[in-house]
Amino acid sequence: MTESTFPGFGAAVKRLPVPAPLLASLLADIADCAELKCTLRFLWYEAQQSGAPKRVPVFALRTDGVLLGALGSESEIERGIALAVERGTLIEAGNWLLLRTPQNERAAERFGLAPAQTAVAYPSERPNIFRLYEENIGMLTPLVADELRAAEEDYPSGWVEAAIREAAAGNVRSWRYAAAVLERWKREGRGTRSSGKPGRHSEALTAEELLERRRRS
Repeated sequence: MTESTFPGFGAAVKRLPVPAPLLASLLADIADCAELKCTLRFLWYEAQQSGAPKRVPVFALRTDGVLLGALGSESEIERGIALAVERGTLIEAGNWLLLRTPQNERAAERFGLAPAQTAVAYPSERPNIFRLYEENIGMLTPLVADELRAAEEDYPSGWVEAAIREAAAGNVRSWRYAAAVLERWKREGRGTRSSGKPGRHSEALTAEELLERRRRS
């Protein structure tokens, strides 16, 4: 075994929770090494916290020995933090860092810690359909990605997102279920329940009728 070879993870090694998008869509988006390392190190610190909201002092990352060894300087750490805040994965509020979630944004306001910036708005921007799937259903596979792309072309705007949210709300975290919801809406019109009776939405047009209306407009 060479000096640089990692010996592997021991049986009792501690495991930390990592938000699923960081190992999927965000992994493809984050190209800067400093940003990725600062984000991962933040998650390590956050996992040591108890209570809510979980906050990590900015000073802790700026002076962290692991990050200094990995990135070489405090200024490079500050740059990595700034990129993560700009992307919207982290909130910098006062002298604290928080994972950017709607709950943490509200908590920061409640504790008088105004975020340094608001790069990501909830929920004004329509979420990326792949990210929405990962956050509500599960790991994205190439096959499911192809089906999501096809569904977005086949159904009216917003239907795929709504079907994914309906699957998550019913705790049936499966693309097959969401696809079945879309098929039902296609036949009966969106706004119908599985029983075929009208739901809370009054939009009872089928997918074909809505697409035809779009073509005429």
